[in-house]
Amino acid sequence: MTTRPLNLTALVKQVPKGDHSGRLDADGRLERAGAVAEMNPWCRRAVAQAVRLAGESGGRSTVVTMGPPTATDVLLEALAWGIDDAVHLSDPALAGSDCLVTARALAATVTVDSQADLILVGASSVDGSTGAVGAMIAELLGLPYVGPVLEIEPEQDGPAVRLRATVQHDDWTESVLVDLPAVVAVAERSCPPCKAPAETWPTADAIRRLTTADLAPAAAPSVSPLSASTPVADREAGRWGLAGSPTKVAGVRPVALTREPVIFRGSPQVQASRAIAELLARGCLDQLDLQAESEEFVPLQRVGDAERPEVVVLVGAGPEEGTRALVGAAAVLAAGAGGSVTAVRTDGGTDAPELSRWGADAVVTLTGDEPRPAAAALSEWLAARSPWAVLGAALPWDREVLARLAVAFGAGLMSDLVSLTVDGDRLIGLKPSGGGTLAEIVSYGSPQIATLRTGLLPLRRPRSAGRPPHSVLEVKPDDAIQRADRRTGGEGDALDRAEVVIGVGRGVDPTQYAELEPVRVLLGAELAATRKVTDQGWLPHGRQLGITGRSVAPRMYFAVGLSGNQNHLVGASRAGTVLAINTDPAAEIFAHCDVGLVADWQEVMPYLVDGLSLVDGLRDRGATAD
Repeated sequence: MTTRPLNLTALVKQVPKGDHSGRLDADGRLERAGAVAEMNPWCRRAVAQAVRLAGESGGRSTVVTMGPPTATDVLLEALAWGIDDAVHLSDPALAGSDCLVTARALAATVTVDSQADLILVGASSVDGSTGAVGAMIAELLGLPYVGPVLEIEPEQDGPAVRLRATVQHDDWTESVLVDLPAVVAVAERSCPPCKAPAETWPTADAIRRLTTADLAPAAAPSVSPLSASTPVADREAGRWGLAGSPTKVAGVRPVALTREPVIFRGSPQVQASRAIAELLARGCLDQLDLQAESEEFVPLQRVGDAERPEVVVLVGAGPEEGTRALVGAAAVLAAGAGGSVTAVRTDGGTDAPELSRWGADAVVTLTGDEPRPAAAALSEWLAARSPWAVLGAALPWDREVLARLAVAFGAGLMSDLVSLTVDGDRLIGLKPSGGGTLAEIVSYGSPQIATLRTGLLPLRRPRSAGRPPHSVLEVKPDDAIQRADRRTGGEGDALDRAEVVIGVGRGVDPTQYAELEPVRVLLGAELAATRKVTDQGWLPHGRQLGITGRSVAPRMYFAVGLSGNQNHLVGASRAGTVLAINTDPAAEIFAHCDVGLVADWQEVMPYLVDGLSLVDGLRDRGATAD
């Protein structure tokens, strides 16, 4: 539908091309010097959508980036694609900024000239995957936020313009109507990417340059109402960059290389036979019907009071086993700090007695589940309680709510962690980084806020059910967003907790997936994929493993037709045994597996199925697969 001219702003980021080392410099920042850089893949779609929507409405498009002088390349490429204006925020004072300070700087840059009708951001980034900057900018500017979106179309509604969008969730989609202005995160499959050859780029004279001195004072970091425990020197050391960031990378840990690959060659039949013998010797095929569960119990229930640290854990509409793992992890952290756990659930979610068994000492029910008003209600509620930590799953609802809370309290956000431990009064989180490393993240804000990948958290044995105190927190509806076709998907939970996962790369055409069904049924396995597979739409986004996808810890991981890119393998690094099949003996996957077959997967798979179907405990499944 024709609308009035729209002002579009696309925020873009320059990232290392391919994997990066994960090394830190002397100031604790990830080292990127010498790395070949490019525009973040998700940002390419944000630029393309901004150009399209501005052109169709007769409006204007602007691209903004924050980064060192070399980041002008992403702006030049965007201009070559059709963007009208380009703004480069560059200042040495910004070096080392975490996601909160980055969001503040970008929000201030967007408002230097005028208010955009629509701010487009990439749904994630290949070098960090916080997925939080867009929601933080929305909170800073007081705007609605949706994403990641596959389709975006503006429509006139009287004097106003609304946005009709299709939001991509892990294994389902929903239609939404959003009032403008708004912030929208663009999914990678939403449109063809902005890609312009370097010889078509304009000169750097076409770029406007800003420094922090050009930004409004209102963009300066504010002191959290809960930050009394933060040393004054830390709060006043600087407004921007590393000094002004409440979260910091304290170090990088290499992922332990515990695998000693056994690589087989020869005929497909011989390789399959030797691989099965190796799996049997390792005990990989024993008791595959049992759900892995930690031997540890959830800590005993504690009664919360004002003198004890409180861990608040958000329980959205995520998978039940993910909720159980998250609440259990919160209980362990609270016990280590001598505190208690309060679970905040959305209406219709897991009931209070079950949350009590999993680790909650008190339960609060939200009357509504819209992220923006839920964050507003929780902000006021939390300020009166001064909790020690606020945790959530690395899922869209939790991410947006916690990103908005991180802004409200100036506390920062530790995102997409695979583990969280207590060190004195601080939480230490580990997050996948590049080069097969884990970045050690520390928050100096209050409360300490984090999202965790629940698929890598242990399922602790439930304690006896108690009767936790229960209260209700009123959440007003969000008039700026109307949602339709809402439903909860279940594929992500199945993948997170599967004992066997079969990962496919682009070496397996989607028309060939049926050929994997016999082995999948035989082992009770779930399918997963690389980012390039889900980008093509061959499998749902919720099936993606890696830095920008899920992390799982199955007993076995079958890597079929994938090269072994480190960014993908991070998502399966905690698998008990990795079996890889690839025709290329030099494929990187063979350096990170336990059992490798140098073969065409289509030729070797029938022999694997035949041999596995003879294993005790799998015979009945073999008959089903036939």
